[in-house]
Amino acid sequence: MAEEGVVVQDDGAAQETAVSTLAGEKRPREEIRREDYPSKNAYKKALKDRRRLETKRVRQAERKKEKALQKEQKKEERLKEKETLTPEELEEKKKLRLEFIADRRSKQEERQRKLKEASESSTICVIDLEFGDLMTESERKSLAHQLMYCYSSNLKSEKPCRILLSGLDGSIAESVHALSGFDNWPVGKEKGSYLDALSGRKEDLVYLSADSENVVREFDPSKVYIIGGLVDRNRHKGVCQRKAEGQGIATARLPIQDHVKLQTSAVLTVNQVFDIFLKFRESKDWGKTLKSVIPSRKLSSK
Repeated sequence: MAEEGVVVQDDGAAQETAVSTLAGEKRPREEIRREDYPSKNAYKKALKDRRRLETKRVRQAERKKEKALQKEQKKEERLKEKETLTPEELEEKKKLRLEFIADRRSKQEERQRKLKEASESSTICVIDLEFGDLMTESERKSLAHQLMYCYSSNLKSEKPCRILLSGLDGSIAESVHALSGFDNWPVGKEKGSYLDALSGRKEDLVYLSADSENVVREFDPSKVYIIGGLVDRNRHKGVCQRKAEGQGIATARLPIQDHVKLQTSAVLTVNQVFDIFLKFRESKDWGKTLKSVIPSRKLSSK
């Protein structure tokens, strides 16, 4: 049975059609031909991906239409309310509105200051994204969202650092670039290895690994700390440690067991490790830092 909205010829090639949007716009439809794909499954996947994209576009159009309707309704409500208010009440409402605008502008200026401070920071934290081929599509999407949390935490931090995303290529790059606004993030973005991006600083590199025999006591500002960008559901244990050893890079583990008791394993997400890095640099207190970042369900009450 053919995919809905797709005309399939006898030879299996999908004819080019047009996709209707809610606004009545006709969007040219990319032709998907069976002979362009190595297998029937690959061809079906291409059709499925296109249908998913078309559904997404329809939903976006629906949301846009709904927002426009809500905006118009609010405008009408404000006009009706204005007719019932006294001059004094109108003046008070105007005052509150101006205060709201001033507060929003202040927050925007603070955000810009944080962005500038982070981009100029001498402290660098690398997130190594060279493990894309070891993850499933859903795991790569999960990692992309973890990077978004890292970026958000950095903006809120009292001591933001300079983030360098290395190995931003291939399948992982597709997942990360799909994040809204990612292309505007003021972070370092390298397709290649951190070894190339930070050539001449190999002795300063420290790969954070739970399998390391060395323990982090302080984050040395002269060092560059690397976090492995991997969501693997415990399938690839020790991969970051082995990679660092193979490259001749120093490794170290966070002193988790020295300061908190855990009910479960000490496996942390990328953004949790990043948050520990940020928060300890602020407080210099491992116990406080770890308890504020590690989910309470993982902490033992004993």
